[in-house]
Amino acid sequence: MNTIWILVVNQAEAQIYSARQIRGSLTLENTLKNVEGTVHARDLVSDAPGRVHDRMGTSRHAMEQDTSVKEEGRRRFSKEVTEFLKAANLRGEFDQLVLLAAPGILGVIRKMLPGKLAKSVVKVIPKDVIGQGMDKIKMQLERSFELK
Repeated sequence: MNTIWILVVNQAEAQIYSARQIRGSLTLENTLKNVEGTVHARDLVSDAPGRVHDRMGTSRHAMEQDTSVKEEGRRRFSKEVTEFLKAANLRGEFDQLVLLAAPGILGVIRKMLPGKLAKSVVKVIPKDVIGQGMDKIKMQLERSFELK
């Protein structure tokens, strides 16, 4: 079946396109949304961080979070996207995968890809083209695969 899936993703949205060949027409297969990806971090946190006493003395200070709220949201969304891809790959819906992703989420997604799915990745393109239209996606693919 030789179907190529192109994952176009940033921290707020993932679009999955399919094609028989890179130069061919793209068909939108699915869209995943991350509502937290478009919100400011200050809107995701309900209040100030908690405060603690030092073990010795009387001073108090604010506790720091281990990870930022935005980073945690990005990680959760990346997991959702990779789980979707993993399930589709197990069903045999695609043979090859192209990642066209915003640099901020690309590394997170690549780390989460299981072995078999990671081997199906034929090209990684660090660009954020969500919302820029089909022409921009095709242009990035053609440029990356040097098919002018």
